[in-house]
Amino acid sequence: MKRRSARQLVRLLADIRHATHCSTLRAAATNRAIALASAESEADAADSDDSPESARDAHQDKPVRSGS
Repeated sequence: MKRRSARQLVRLLADIRHATHCSTLRAAATNRAIALASAESEADAADSDDSPESARDAHQDKPVRSGS
């Protein structure tokens, strides 16, 4: 293995710490995005469960297609 100077080792350590910090931030942002998406889908599901009449009305408003 090649010998490194103290300055190179300090720089390498700083780069490793920075990369670890960035990956931690990325993981936290990903987890937050997943949590927000699941909360949003649960809210959408709750909205559709609360108003079955609006879904039925929307279905009745669709135009009828002919079979030919």
